[in-house]
Amino acid sequence: MKLRDFRLPHLPLPSRVFLVLAGIFLLLKLARPVIPGSVIVLYMGFVMAGIIIHITLTDHRIREFNEFFLSEPEGEPTATRAQRWVLLAVIPLSMGWWVYDTLRPTYAPPVEIFQRHPTVGEEILGSIKVPDWVAEPAKWSPEAIAKGKVLYEANCAVCHGEKLDGTGPAAEGFRYPIRPANFQDAGTIAQLTLPYVYWRLTVGGIQNQFNSPMPRWTTPADDPEASTLHSYDFTTEEAWEVIMYLYRATGHEPRK
Repeated sequence: MKLRDFRLPHLPLPSRVFLVLAGIFLLLKLARPVIPGSVIVLYMGFVMAGIIIHITLTDHRIREFNEFFLSEPEGEPTATRAQRWVLLAVIPLSMGWWVYDTLRPTYAPPVEIFQRHPTVGEEILGSIKVPDWVAEPAKWSPEAIAKGKVLYEANCAVCHGEKLDGTGPAAEGFRYPIRPANFQDAGTIAQLTLPYVYWRLTVGGIQNQFNSPMPRWTTPADDPEASTLHSYDFTTEEAWEVIMYLYRATGHEPRK
């Protein structure tokens, strides 16, 4: 049997219309990134307008569409009859579900102004002294970076991922207000200075106004009794080693 001899079974015009509508709706609904519901409704309105124009463009199509629902010719194939009854059941059920889904109460988290990189005063960043062995990335030692890798994998990879892309095993648990940072993204550490990254790592966010799941990873020198949410605090040197590893592993350079 030659390929040109293969033919798909003929579908009545209403069946084709329904398949086009359903297919486009599913594509929009399952699209990533997610498309807002109001935009989907707008797009589907355009699709419906196009379908109506297509059907009403000729008398033959109008007649074919109407006769599918209004008449049942003698000797009509069983498949065509089955399609008619399926559409007569599915169309009102779909419309009913759409009305229900639109009107049912839903929960939405409260709207908050969230910054991935919250502003911090110059007096705070000015108090953070970058050690000489960290200040010049070109002179970072492989030994310090290797230590930073070990520390990262033991403490940070569970959220930020082994590939530093924000997809660690625990990342799914932090959807709101934001997922763990993807350090591979040029919009994260590549945009930040070394003092800022050190401040963000050591201050974290869950204990303060920044509403971030990121815990603080060092105990403040002026508050030795301060507790954290984990068991393995970094020393100042270890924090810098982790930061050095983040930059080397992602290929980014600290912002000057």
